[in-house]
Amino acid sequence: MAVNPLYLLYPILLLLFCFSAKADTISQAFKENNRYKSVTVTSALGSNNQPVVPTFKGNDGQWHQSVVVSQACGLDSNGFPKYCNNISSDMIGKPLGIPSLDANGYDTFPVATGPFVNGNFISAVKIGTDPQAVDSVTKQPFLFGGNSDVYLGAYPQPNLAGSPLGNWAAFPVNLVVGGSPSGPYNAGCSLCVYTDAAYQNTIVAALAGDDYRGGQVASGFDVAAFFASAGTENARLALPVASYTANSVVLSTALNAAQLLHVKQGMFISTNSLVPGLGSSVIGDANLPQKDYYAGIIKSVSSDGLTITVYGWAPLGSKSSGAVPSMTSLESYYWQNYTSPYVFIGAPTKMFGRNTYMTYDGSRTGDTGQPATSSVRQFEGEEMDFNTANVDNTPDQSVSFHGYTIGGSNTKPSILTSESYGLKLADGLPNYLEIADVCGQNAIDSGGYHLPGGCMLGTALNNKAETFEYNMYANGNNMHWGMWLNRETDNTNGWTTTSINLGGNVDGTKGSLGSSGSPTARLVWGYQGNTGGIDVVTNAGVDSLRVIGDLTATINNVVAKNTYEQGTTYYQIGNGSAAVTQAHIAADGNGHLYLQSDRNGHIKSNSPLDVAGAITSTTLTGSGNAFACLNAAGQLYRSATACQ
Repeated sequence: MAVNPLYLLYPILLLLFCFSAKADTISQAFKENNRYKSVTVTSALGSNNQPVVPTFKGNDGQWHQSVVVSQACGLDSNGFPKYCNNISSDMIGKPLGIPSLDANGYDTFPVATGPFVNGNFISAVKIGTDPQAVDSVTKQPFLFGGNSDVYLGAYPQPNLAGSPLGNWAAFPVNLVVGGSPSGPYNAGCSLCVYTDAAYQNTIVAALAGDDYRGGQVASGFDVAAFFASAGTENARLALPVASYTANSVVLSTALNAAQLLHVKQGMFISTNSLVPGLGSSVIGDANLPQKDYYAGIIKSVSSDGLTITVYGWAPLGSKSSGAVPSMTSLESYYWQNYTSPYVFIGAPTKMFGRNTYMTYDGSRTGDTGQPATSSVRQFEGEEMDFNTANVDNTPDQSVSFHGYTIGGSNTKPSILTSESYGLKLADGLPNYLEIADVCGQNAIDSGGYHLPGGCMLGTALNNKAETFEYNMYANGNNMHWGMWLNRETDNTNGWTTTSINLGGNVDGTKGSLGSSGSPTARLVWGYQGNTGGIDVVTNAGVDSLRVIGDLTATINNVVAKNTYEQGTTYYQIGNGSAAVTQAHIAADGNGHLYLQSDRNGHIKSNSPLDVAGAITSTTLTGSGNAFACLNAAGQLYRSATACQ
């Protein structure tokens, strides 16, 4: 049934008029344009169908008749008004009449407003839908809605010509909330949404959040068009249990009238009864102990308020198999400090601040062979635009914008699980992060990582363009490390005069690798004309190692100690395929050193060989225990014993 809401206000206004007449003296004249005009005094009809105030004494001291008025609450079949102070049974629960109440005092028809079409209201608002009631149009129940819900544009409107929406065309409705936030806390949001009923006296919006009652002025006068608060929501009720069945729980004490308002079909109900084989010592979802208790969804409540029926008991994430929760085996992690069986009504296990769910249905766009009824092929999960206007005379650095901030006050981060994150890019997407930055903008700027927008390298000598940078801290020093380009030749362009530098500096300025702070050693590709090669440059700017494209290596000022090599060292002349091996140095398995000429000559030493001065010999041989020795005059002699 649809009722004009103004009709419902008439009796209220009439009562207020009567009450005010008893409490206050009615002024009998009012001033308009400097002239006094008389006030017409009206009276409602009482139960005896007589005026409540039939006469009154005027300012002139004479008695006057009151003008009798009566409020209309509806029309009869002939179009005559039906009066609020003379209600008959045929006016109750009828179109254009008065809503009726059921045995529990609930309105049997929700208050509805909407456009007036062909003599009927098209309902756009529905309050308090009974999820077990069958809709008169669709013949289906509202299975997954709560009976405390408010629906906008949710009434079925069947047989809407030209509509592919079927019964659920409904009158199109949008919710417009206009506000002018002007103070701290809840006065700071046009729309404030809370998931915890405690907001009414203990929780307020975190906007300009300083207690001003003692004179404190907030550091910022922050307001929000939309504010949402979500937290550790309590169970609606925690109730002791007398017994369980496979599909019900019998409470120790019957629910009273107030409690019944909080136990409805479709609500969560959790027990503290342990599921056999499960336990909080096993890690489950989100690196937390597995949820080891029975739970269910409420189906109904008995008329005496003692028994709550459920669709079945099961561990979270599974289907009921007829199990009966235990009265003695209780879990102790999620429902701590309960020593007897309890049930918890309406208790969630995970809280979303916001959950946006979007679906592309190819059947509606004709992709599956059906006639197309939609042309939506683009989806934006969320768009946030910040615009500036009239910027010609606006000074630089005069406004701040933070697009999206993920933060909080976590004084003890160790209580968070190791898989906790601030931003997760998941599922199958071609691109997980796309940043449309340009030169002069920073794609990423964090405490540990800096990614500037790509900039064209200038042509002047030693012009630099940074590509990325990591920032690390060693006590009081900031260690910058990353990559940058450098122009190696003045007034040139192109890659052949560009070097790629991988290195860093200590302290200095973020975004200024290679040109601030104290430099560290670096690897350089294309350093000072070494096109295609690589150089190792020390922190003092010395080119200590250069490898060029033809595999030539130049080492400067090398000091080596205890250098170990395995295998053979070969010496060649020529390059590439024309290279010819001339000699090599090697050691055999017995520790003998070979100096091998690859032209069939070699020197083998298996005992001390000391040479002072020059040795000139066509043939130097020995056999047995003979030794070739030099005397003090530099002459070679043969000795059967070790040289002296």
